[in-house]
Amino acid sequence: MIKLTGSVSRKLPIPGTEYSSQSFLAGIEVEVGNESTSAEIQKKFQEMYVLLETAVNEQITSNGISLSQKPKNDNNGKNNSDDLITSNQKKLIEKLVKEQQIYGKERIRLLNIKSKEQAKEEIKKLLSNNTGGNRNEK
Repeated sequence: MIKLTGSVSRKLPIPGTEYSSQSFLAGIEVEVGNESTSAEIQKKFQEMYVLLETAVNEQITSNGISLSQKPKNDNNGKNNSDDLITSNQKKLIEKLVKEQQIYGKERIRLLNIKSKEQAKEEIKKLLSNNTGGNRNEK
């Protein structure tokens, strides 16, 4: 027998709470015959995904979170204003925060930026910051 294992998880922010999130997870393991073709296995994975996605969505809605509150996407399935921060943006922010010796709440805020647009704006501000001194906000 061939075992197929799958899981779907989502992490959503807790409304009104900074730096906190709630996780939702569903997992499944099924067996298929040794004689299964790759097409049959692929179909089984797709069925598993639909089941898992449905289970996670039910967990979310049973916790009072509306799935319609997700950010709206454009026609390509990408979020217009909240694309995720790139690894290069994240590295640059980390470098600038270290060089400019930024500490406290401001450091935490900068290192936890998630959106590409917000990262772009903050990088511009950091690059234009010629003081180089400590920006300690406690």
